[in-house]
Amino acid sequence: MYIDNTKENRALKNVVSSMAIEEMYFSEDFIREMLKVNKGEKTTEELRQELLKKYVRC
Repeated sequence: MYIDNTKENRALKNVVSSMAIEEMYFSEDFIREMLKVNKGEKTTEELRQELLKKYVRC
């Protein structure tokens, strides 16, 4: 996966790296979704709601 070297993307890279140090890995699809938030294509609330729909059991 190639990501442009911008200030926002470096911050995201730091988050992903910090999580990996703790052996907590994000999927490539989730990283793409976080990039959409970085670009303003999606809000954090939209991403949160999508994750709730996907993982919460009723």
